[in-house]
Amino acid sequence: MDSYRIEFIDKILDNVHGFIEFTAVEKEILELPIFKRLQGIKQLSLTNWIFPGAEHTRFIHSLGVMYIADQMAVQLRYSDEERQLVRLAALLHDIGHYPLSHVGEQAYKTLPDHPERIPENQKKRVLAELDGLGKTNCNYMQASENPFHHEQLTVRLIRSDADIRKIIERHCKGSSLITIDHICDIITGNAERNPEISGLVQLIHSELDADRIDYLLRDATFSGTSYGGFELGLFLRNLVRRDYRGVEIIGVSPKGISIADQFLMNRYYSYTQVFFNRHVAILEFMARALTEGFIGQNTSEFPSPDGLLRYVEKHNGKTEFLYFTDRAFWDSLHHVSMGYSPFADALQELLLRYQELALTENREIAVTFAGEEELKKSLRKHPIYRNLRQKDSRAIPILHVGAFTNQIPDREFEERLEPILASSPLPEAEAEMRRIRRLQEGIPILEEGREPVLLPDSPASLMSRLYSTRTCILREYEFPEAVLQRLEEGGNEWR
Repeated sequence: MDSYRIEFIDKILDNVHGFIEFTAVEKEILELPIFKRLQGIKQLSLTNWIFPGAEHTRFIHSLGVMYIADQMAVQLRYSDEERQLVRLAALLHDIGHYPLSHVGEQAYKTLPDHPERIPENQKKRVLAELDGLGKTNCNYMQASENPFHHEQLTVRLIRSDADIRKIIERHCKGSSLITIDHICDIITGNAERNPEISGLVQLIHSELDADRIDYLLRDATFSGTSYGGFELGLFLRNLVRRDYRGVEIIGVSPKGISIADQFLMNRYYSYTQVFFNRHVAILEFMARALTEGFIGQNTSEFPSPDGLLRYVEKHNGKTEFLYFTDRAFWDSLHHVSMGYSPFADALQELLLRYQELALTENREIAVTFAGEEELKKSLRKHPIYRNLRQKDSRAIPILHVGAFTNQIPDREFEERLEPILASSPLPEAEAEMRRIRRLQEGIPILEEGREPVLLPDSPASLMSRLYSTRTCILREYEFPEAVLQRLEEGGNEWR
């Protein structure tokens, strides 16, 4: 479809990127109720309680991702047909998101068998995450197989939505490239099924993609912090693509190393200072714990896991999924009785009064580390870690482990790859796929006449020193004395 041409018919004003233009097919999708639903889902869930300006939604974020993805595609000289494909994937990439964004998602992804056992469940999660820090991982950005991952929910919704399909078919009729399958592959990061779109996949699904760039810029703008400063124009000028062993690799030129480093460092500090702010972290935990209790209760707005999948697949012409926004959480908070658990009852009472759990006298421990043993040695000395191992402790631990990058040097990657290949029926093909995938997922440096390398393999990049540096922040919160008193009066019933 060489004659396909991008034609903008309207625009919307965004306070991050200025005017964002859109095409006829995009305008029709924007006007669908299923897309306007994103106006009711805040990008940063409860962060606005602490950073009052953080009121932005998944709706405007999706438009921002579309804008940046298109800017990247223009810089890389993709055709108008390819631009329209990646613009649609960017626009739709969050359409299946949950109430309170990742708070609701985590509740469905890892729903505990006994949601009333709030301290016990949280201790198990923290211990499992600490124990899993040293596990081998060679593919870190492929879509989760969990059916409740927001990307999987998004793809399921797009495939079942007759309106989206008809709009795309009507406006893009005759294009073998602009298809529902290709849109879904870009959203989930499936670069293997069709090498023709492998470059476009990376614009939405890699360590330096349009999604991550927009939320860094947008979250900084709305939260009022400076951690999201990022020279987007400089980044675009140094963005390059190259054919490598039959697929496209998107990366930066050697002059773009500093801007890639800046992005990774600012994202790191944004997580530690905003997303894991001590107030934001406990508020999101409280909302997640309550959501786990809401799920499946007839009096709440949260369906059972199976019911949610039915909502998604049969949402055409129905209202259930359209109402599945932040409003579902607040309505449930006001109307659902949590009396089955004094823990949940206390969290509900606090949130209704716009209050939160307080830190214990142990407060927090923050450790910068390079290896798991170094971390565990530091943690063992602290009472918060010791409380994790005590069954009768009712304190709430909250853990954050952050890294500058998920990329690792080639030598470490090959060491991790060895045991995987030893059990593979086709080791050569497996090795080739994983090595290419590593370049596609990370931030490669692309220089004419040289093999592509990731940032940690370049002495010119700060990531060659910082890739192994991680920060662990472990905090401990406590329930109000009145709740603990009720527990004592009820014996072991709620332990």
